[in-house]
Amino acid sequence: MNDWLEFWNGTHRVYVNDRHREVHYRRVATDIIGLLPDSGAHVLDYGAGEARFAGWIAASATRVTLCEAAAEVRGNLTARYAGHPKITVISEQELSVVPGGSVGLLVANSVVQYLGRDELERLLTEARRLLAPAGVLLISDVVPRAGSVLADATSLLRYAIRERFFWAALRALAATAFSPYTRIRRRLGLTRYDESEMLALLSAHGFSARRHTPNLSHNQSRLAFLATRRSETS
Repeated sequence: MNDWLEFWNGTHRVYVNDRHREVHYRRVATDIIGLLPDSGAHVLDYGAGEARFAGWIAASATRVTLCEAAAEVRGNLTARYAGHPKITVISEQELSVVPGGSVGLLVANSVVQYLGRDELERLLTEARRLLAPAGVLLISDVVPRAGSVLADATSLLRYAIRERFFWAALRALAATAFSPYTRIRRRLGLTRYDESEMLALLSAHGFSARRHTPNLSHNQSRLAFLATRRSETS
Protein backbone atom coordinates (compact mmCIF):
# COMPACT_ATOMS: atom_id res chain seq x y z
CA MET A 1 0.00 0.00 0.00
CA ASN A 2 1.31 3.42 -0.98
CA ASP A 3 -0.68 5.64 1.38
CA TRP A 4 -3.35 5.72 4.06
CA LEU A 5 -6.13 6.42 1.56
CA GLU A 6 -5.35 3.17 -0.24
CA PHE A 7 -5.49 1.37 3.12
CA TRP A 8 -8.93 2.75 4.00
CA ASN A 9 -10.18 1.88 0.52
CA GLY A 10 -9.23 -1.77 1.02
CA THR A 11 -10.20 -4.57 3.37
CA HIS A 12 -8.97 -4.09 6.92
CA ARG A 13 -9.69 -5.06 10.51
CA VAL A 14 -9.35 -1.80 12.38
CA TYR A 15 -12.43 -2.82 14.36
CA VAL A 16 -11.97 -6.19 16.00
CA ASN A 17 -15.59 -7.27 15.42
CA ASP A 18 -19.05 -5.89 14.70
CA ARG A 19 -19.63 -5.10 18.38
CA HIS A 20 -16.53 -2.88 18.44
CA ARG A 21 -17.58 -1.14 15.21
CA GLU A 22 -21.12 -0.56 16.49
CA VAL A 23 -20.19 0.91 19.89
CA HIS A 24 -17.50 3.10 18.33
CA TYR A 25 -19.80 4.78 15.83
CA ARG A 26 -22.62 5.05 18.35
CA ARG A 27 -20.35 6.83 20.82
CA VAL A 28 -19.03 9.24 18.19
CA ALA A 29 -22.56 10.13 17.06
CA THR A 30 -23.74 10.65 20.64
CA ASP A 31 -20.81 12.96 21.40
CA ILE A 32 -21.40 14.96 18.21
CA ILE A 33 -25.08 15.40 19.11
CA GLY A 34 -24.00 16.71 22.50
CA LEU A 35 -22.11 19.55 20.79
CA LEU A 36 -25.00 20.71 18.62
CA PRO A 37 -26.70 24.00 19.44
CA ASP A 38 -30.30 23.72 20.65
CA SER A 39 -31.61 24.98 17.34
CA GLY A 40 -29.68 22.35 15.39
CA ALA A 41 -27.08 23.05 12.72
CA HIS A 42 -25.62 21.89 9.45
CA VAL A 43 -23.08 19.23 10.49
CA LEU A 44 -20.18 18.35 8.19
CA ASP A 45 -18.32 15.17 9.14
CA TYR A 46 -14.94 15.20 7.39
CA GLY A 47 -13.51 11.69 7.09
CA ALA A 48 -16.83 10.20 8.13
CA GLY A 49 -15.88 6.55 7.76
CA GLU A 50 -18.89 4.26 8.04
CA ALA A 51 -20.93 6.86 9.98
CA ARG A 52 -23.35 4.18 11.10
CA PHE A 53 -25.38 6.53 13.29
CA ALA A 54 -25.49 9.60 11.05
CA GLY A 55 -29.27 9.24 11.12
CA TRP A 56 -29.20 9.99 14.85
CA ILE A 57 -27.22 13.17 14.17
CA ALA A 58 -29.59 14.15 11.35
CA ALA A 59 -32.55 13.87 13.73
CA SER A 60 -31.01 16.69 15.82
CA ALA A 61 -29.46 18.72 12.97
CA THR A 62 -30.85 20.70 10.07
CA ARG A 63 -28.58 18.83 7.65
CA VAL A 64 -25.67 16.37 7.71
CA THR A 65 -22.93 16.25 5.07
CA LEU A 66 -20.66 13.20 5.15
CA CYS A 67 -17.36 13.87 3.40
CA GLU A 68 -15.29 10.77 2.71
CA ALA A 69 -12.17 10.57 0.52
CA ALA A 70 -12.04 6.76 0.23
CA ALA A 71 -14.17 5.85 -2.79
CA GLU A 72 -15.24 2.42 -1.53
CA VAL A 73 -16.27 3.75 1.87
CA ARG A 74 -18.06 6.65 0.21
CA GLY A 75 -19.97 4.26 -2.04
CA ASN A 76 -21.18 2.32 0.98
CA LEU A 77 -22.26 5.55 2.68
CA THR A 78 -24.15 6.63 -0.44
CA ALA A 79 -26.00 3.32 -0.51
CA ARG A 80 -26.74 3.39 3.23
CA TYR A 81 -28.24 6.88 3.20
CA ALA A 82 -29.80 6.92 -0.27
CA GLY A 83 -33.06 8.83 -0.09
CA HIS A 84 -32.45 10.24 3.39
CA PRO A 85 -33.85 13.77 3.24
CA LYS A 86 -31.21 15.33 5.51
CA ILE A 87 -28.00 13.41 4.71
CA THR A 88 -25.69 14.10 1.77
CA VAL A 89 -22.53 12.16 0.93
CA ILE A 90 -19.70 13.95 -0.89
CA SER A 91 -16.08 13.42 -1.89
CA GLU A 92 -13.22 15.58 -0.65
CA GLN A 93 -13.15 17.36 -4.02
CA GLU A 94 -16.82 18.31 -3.62
CA LEU A 95 -16.11 20.29 -0.45
CA SER A 96 -15.55 23.30 -2.69
CA VAL A 97 -19.24 23.35 -3.68
CA VAL A 98 -20.47 23.47 -0.08
CA PRO A 99 -21.51 27.11 0.50
CA GLY A 100 -19.18 29.18 2.62
CA GLY A 101 -20.49 30.11 6.04
CA SER A 102 -23.07 27.33 5.99
CA VAL A 103 -21.68 24.82 8.50
CA GLY A 104 -22.55 25.01 12.19
CA LEU A 105 -20.38 22.09 13.30
CA LEU A 106 -17.47 20.65 11.34
CA VAL A 107 -16.08 17.40 12.75
CA ALA A 108 -12.72 15.84 11.88
CA ASN A 109 -12.50 12.78 14.11
CA SER A 110 -9.55 10.39 13.89
CA VAL A 111 -8.35 12.10 10.71
CA VAL A 112 -5.39 14.32 11.58
CA GLN A 113 -3.00 11.43 12.24
CA TYR A 114 -3.38 10.31 8.61
CA LEU A 115 -2.77 13.75 7.08
CA GLY A 116 0.51 15.43 6.31
CA ARG A 117 1.07 18.90 7.74
CA ASP A 118 0.26 20.55 4.39
CA GLU A 119 -2.96 18.52 4.07
CA LEU A 120 -4.07 19.57 7.54
CA GLU A 121 -3.33 23.20 6.76
CA ARG A 122 -5.48 23.00 3.62
CA LEU A 123 -8.28 21.46 5.68
CA LEU A 124 -8.09 24.27 8.24
CA THR A 125 -8.25 26.88 5.48
CA GLU A 126 -11.32 25.17 4.03
CA ALA A 127 -12.89 24.79 7.47
CA ARG A 128 -12.61 28.50 8.10
CA ARG A 129 -14.40 29.17 4.79
CA LEU A 130 -17.16 26.68 5.53
CA LEU A 131 -17.97 27.60 9.13
CA ALA A 132 -20.79 29.98 9.96
CA PRO A 133 -19.78 32.97 12.11
CA ALA A 134 -20.82 31.10 15.24
CA GLY A 135 -19.81 27.69 13.87
CA VAL A 136 -17.55 25.26 15.68
CA LEU A 137 -14.69 23.08 14.44
CA LEU A 138 -14.08 19.87 16.38
CA ILE A 139 -10.78 18.07 15.79
CA SER A 140 -10.51 14.89 17.82
CA ASP A 141 -8.46 11.74 18.33
CA VAL A 142 -5.21 13.61 17.73
CA VAL A 143 -2.19 11.45 18.56
CA PRO A 144 0.20 13.26 20.93
CA ARG A 145 3.94 12.99 20.41
CA ALA A 146 4.29 10.89 23.56
CA GLY A 147 1.54 8.51 22.49
CA SER A 148 2.51 4.84 22.25
CA VAL A 149 1.22 1.56 20.87
CA LEU A 150 1.14 0.22 24.43
CA ALA A 151 -1.11 3.08 25.58
CA ASP A 152 -3.41 2.47 22.60
CA ALA A 153 -3.59 -1.25 23.36
CA THR A 154 -4.29 -0.70 27.06
CA SER A 155 -7.03 1.80 26.25
CA LEU A 156 -8.62 -0.64 23.77
CA LEU A 157 -8.64 -3.49 26.29
CA ARG A 158 -10.24 -1.34 28.98
CA TYR A 159 -12.87 -0.23 26.49
CA ALA A 160 -13.41 -3.82 25.36
CA ILE A 161 -14.04 -4.96 28.93
CA ARG A 162 -16.58 -2.19 29.43
CA GLU A 163 -18.32 -2.80 26.10
CA ARG A 164 -18.15 -6.62 26.18
CA PHE A 165 -15.79 -7.52 23.33
CA PHE A 166 -12.67 -8.26 25.41
CA TRP A 167 -11.77 -11.67 23.98
CA ALA A 168 -12.11 -10.45 20.40
CA ALA A 169 -9.90 -7.45 21.26
CA LEU A 170 -7.32 -9.70 22.90
CA ARG A 171 -7.17 -11.98 19.86
CA ALA A 172 -6.88 -8.98 17.56
CA LEU A 173 -4.01 -7.51 19.58
CA ALA A 174 -2.20 -10.85 19.46
CA ALA A 175 -2.37 -10.70 15.66
CA THR A 176 -1.52 -6.99 15.47
CA ALA A 177 2.12 -7.43 14.51
CA PHE A 178 1.08 -9.12 11.27
CA SER A 179 -1.83 -6.85 10.36
CA PRO A 180 -1.89 -4.52 7.32
CA TYR A 181 -2.58 -1.57 9.67
CA THR A 182 0.60 -2.22 11.65
CA ARG A 183 2.69 -2.64 8.52
CA ILE A 184 1.52 0.61 6.95
CA ARG A 185 1.77 2.42 10.31
CA ARG A 186 5.39 1.33 10.61
CA ARG A 187 6.16 2.48 7.08
CA LEU A 188 4.21 5.75 6.92
CA GLY A 189 3.83 6.58 10.59
CA LEU A 190 1.16 8.73 12.18
CA THR A 191 1.24 12.53 12.24
CA ARG A 192 1.46 13.68 15.86
CA TYR A 193 0.78 16.99 17.59
CA ASP A 194 1.05 18.02 21.20
CA GLU A 195 -1.58 20.35 22.63
CA SER A 196 0.52 23.51 22.26
CA GLU A 197 1.36 22.68 18.63
CA MET A 198 -2.24 22.14 17.62
CA LEU A 199 -3.43 25.28 19.39
CA ALA A 200 -0.70 27.31 17.66
CA LEU A 201 -1.61 25.84 14.27
CA LEU A 202 -5.30 26.62 14.75
CA SER A 203 -4.45 30.16 15.84
CA ALA A 204 -2.26 30.67 12.77
CA HIS A 205 -5.26 29.76 10.59
CA GLY A 206 -7.60 32.26 12.19
CA PHE A 207 -9.20 30.19 14.95
CA SER A 208 -9.67 30.68 18.67
CA ALA A 209 -9.26 27.20 20.11
CA ARG A 210 -9.11 25.23 23.32
CA ARG A 211 -8.56 21.66 24.43
CA HIS A 212 -11.80 19.69 24.64
CA THR A 213 -12.59 16.71 26.83
CA PRO A 214 -13.62 14.01 26.45
CA ASN A 215 -11.96 12.88 23.24
CA LEU A 216 -14.57 11.38 20.88
CA SER A 217 -12.75 8.06 20.72
CA HIS A 218 -12.51 5.60 23.61
CA ASN A 219 -8.81 6.53 23.86
CA GLN A 220 -8.58 9.39 26.32
CA SER A 221 -4.80 9.62 25.99
CA ARG A 222 -5.47 11.26 22.62
CA LEU A 223 -6.44 14.92 22.21
CA ALA A 224 -9.50 16.83 21.06
CA PHE A 225 -9.92 20.54 20.31
CA LEU A 226 -12.83 22.92 19.80
CA ALA A 227 -12.23 25.99 17.65
CA THR A 228 -14.25 28.95 16.40
CA ARG A 229 -13.45 31.47 13.70
CA ARG A 230 -11.60 34.45 15.10
CA SER A 231 -13.05 37.71 13.87
CA GLU A 232 -10.97 39.71 11.39
CA THR A 233 -10.65 42.53 13.93
CA SER A 234 -9.39 40.31 16.76
